[in-house]
Amino acid sequence: MSSPQPPPKYHEPVQGTVFHGDGREEALLKHLNSLPELSADQTASLSLQDKSQRVLDAIHEFGKQENSYLMSVGDTKGRKVEALISERKPKLILELGSYVGFSGISFSRQLPSQHPNSVYPHEWTSNPEEDRAGYISLEKSEVYADTARGAFKLAGLDKVVKIVTGSSTTSLKNLRKTLNMPRPLKFDMVFLDHLKPLYTIDLKVMEEEGLVGPGTVLVADNVVKPGNPPYLSYVRASPVSKRAILSQTRPTSQPPITPNPTNESDWDSAFKNGPIDETLWVPEEAEGVQADGDPGLVYTSQMLDGWDPYTGERDACEVSVCTGRED
Repeated sequence: MSSPQPPPKYHEPVQGTVFHGDGREEALLKHLNSLPELSADQTASLSLQDKSQRVLDAIHEFGKQENSYLMSVGDTKGRKVEALISERKPKLILELGSYVGFSGISFSRQLPSQHPNSVYPHEWTSNPEEDRAGYISLEKSEVYADTARGAFKLAGLDKVVKIVTGSSTTSLKNLRKTLNMPRPLKFDMVFLDHLKPLYTIDLKVMEEEGLVGPGTVLVADNVVKPGNPPYLSYVRASPVSKRAILSQTRPTSQPPITPNPTNESDWDSAFKNGPIDETLWVPEEAEGVQADGDPGLVYTSQMLDGWDPYTGERDACEVSVCTGRED
């Protein structure tokens, strides 16, 4: 991991404290709707890029206030993911964890210009030959989903983004039916930014459902802060290692948590001898859904380093490209 200068510090580290779900999300939407510079009259002549950037800036400014920390990807990591989207031009992007819509705005706003002739989510039909593009975002909280929808509308992206509410694991099992999404159609990119223990089981469900596969790019946030050793172990493991772990008995309680590396220089090479035992553990939040995944899929991974946008803590996204399969 490189060491650029961190952003200004606006909040102390928030782990173990109340930092969401206490009314700040509803207050954010009310605040956004009150800003004259985000009104339809003020933004009508702006490009989609400029209009959406105004909303991103307003969300970020709100998060700087006392007791208003927001769980957003931020601009240091966000800009790198946007560059990846600019390079790869994905048509179908799936997000796990809408929260207040910051990442959804940031990562969906290139789609209309990249794919101007495609059909977007609110106009999808049952035609399997349909040239689809769009940003699908899964969110468990109805409150957060409402806030995100409001932000998407202000940003001019409400036709580009579709939010599906409910538990992520269950939603993924039913997503093809929900979206009328026939096989072999899959997502070109997936952004994981929800409950950290669900990253691994949700990826396995996506593999089994064919929602990801060769060519899909996975972008997982917060793999340094707080870290996610099971997920890193899974995407960095060989098919041989993943198949071997499946012969073990699935644990009925959470195994001991593998610590993050103590040395910053070890992050890129850590967890490559997995998968570790935690990859078999299914948290209660998965609501009884179990999955073995598709162990034959091969990923190549690298970390995009960055910062928490408000606390100045080091963080990173793990970018894993599915390059093929080994049967």
